[in-house]
Amino acid sequence: MTKSSDKKDERIQDAPLWMWGIALLGLVLVLGSILFMLYGAVIGDTSPPDVVVRVESIEDAGSGFLVMFRTINEGGSTAAGLTIEGTLMNGTENVETSNTTIEYLPSHSERKGGLFFTLDPRQYELELRATGYEEP
Repeated sequence: MTKSSDKKDERIQDAPLWMWGIALLGLVLVLGSILFMLYGAVIGDTSPPDVVVRVESIEDAGSGFLVMFRTINEGGSTAAGLTIEGTLMNGTENVETSNTTIEYLPSHSERKGGLFFTLDPRQYELELRATGYEEP
């Protein structure tokens, strides 16, 4: 062996214990991340999207009204191009409809959005629902 390789081996052996602890922690984190991704790919939840839409607030917006909502995907699959429809109902009569698209809603996540109406949603029965999506 040469002198430089002897010095290198000596430096590795003389490394403080805390450095070995940090190296071990890094190894555990990397292996844990790999195992977690493999578990999700092989055994993870593959149920279809289960979308829930909830009204957050109703606000005046210029010449109309804005209904802020939260969309939650409780299913195991992603919904892309998710369409949300809001309808103002007066009994059985559809008074006004508004819709929007949420481009990407991963599984077990949520997104916020808004729908514009010309009539005050507080004066009618407001119905929000997801009407369709596509698989990414």
